[in-house]
Amino acid sequence: MTPPAASYRNLDLLADGGRWHDLLTFAATVDAGPVDERQEVAHVVALEAPAGIAAAAAELFPDGDNGYPGPLWEVVAQNHTWRELAPHLTNPRTRHLVAHTRVLHGEDLRAATDLDPQLLGAPLCLERWEGANWHSTLDISDYDRTGSVGCTNWAWPSHLADPMPLPTTTARSAQHDAVPFLDELSPATQAYAFHGTAWEAASMVATDQARMPRGQRWQGLRGREGSPVPFADVYSSLVHLATGDGPYARRTGQALGRTALWRALAAMAGVTPAADPHSVTALVERLHCVTWQEPDDEIWYLHLAMEDPEQGIAWVLTGNDFD
Repeated sequence: MTPPAASYRNLDLLADGGRWHDLLTFAATVDAGPVDERQEVAHVVALEAPAGIAAAAAELFPDGDNGYPGPLWEVVAQNHTWRELAPHLTNPRTRHLVAHTRVLHGEDLRAATDLDPQLLGAPLCLERWEGANWHSTLDISDYDRTGSVGCTNWAWPSHLADPMPLPTTTARSAQHDAVPFLDELSPATQAYAFHGTAWEAASMVATDQARMPRGQRWQGLRGREGSPVPFADVYSSLVHLATGDGPYARRTGQALGRTALWRALAAMAGVTPAADPHSVTALVERLHCVTWQEPDDEIWYLHLAMEDPEQGIAWVLTGNDFD
């Protein structure tokens, strides 16, 4: 009996039979089918094939950072360690994104001499404050052949612990190089900088007025009370925010979210991120953070003021998105 030809229609049958080379050839051949079908085949190969073939599939669409159900460089890092994948990855950008994804899975790759920490601007291991509340089983998508599950949304705060009224004092706006980097984390949020404390900065932007009619049911103290919070507690939501996740947006992988956040933190600290991760960590340890809620908050929202007492500057990142 003639074995079935490699095609999108036979994807599950061929994958179950371990015909990875045939599927890889189909995914790599421009004339074999529509690009979305070839990308889905590459997804299954990157997810389930042996490391060498999976790595080849992950490099087929190097510009697919927002591919469905996830970027191939994140998919291939789910079931293979860096040691298994490293000998087979040749595209420098894909190689480093896979490595940084493995870092988010808990690997320490500082000893990998063939990786350049400057390329993506984040260290090759999780800093202590990153790992404190980062859980790879919840904070990175769990992929299967047709989709993914398990990745949490950016939503902060879920509640206010020991809330206190925000002050009525005002803070003067500040010009700071970090604001554009914070703004670039997501189109759903806005960034500001102020001279003053985190409490004063939060008070400058918090509101108790709902913008959406359905938000009226939450009006009251939301937006006028705040709560102190360790930066480490907000870290995972900031990474998710920076992936572009939202109701009508297709997110990228968590490694790009992390590197975008590191660029913003480095700008806040006034350093180059990969060249001086210790200065970023020192900044994080100094930060006094305050969070609050807004009347419109539903599923995607984040409200955070971050004060560096050494600089006398407080940055604010605030916004929400609606389905």
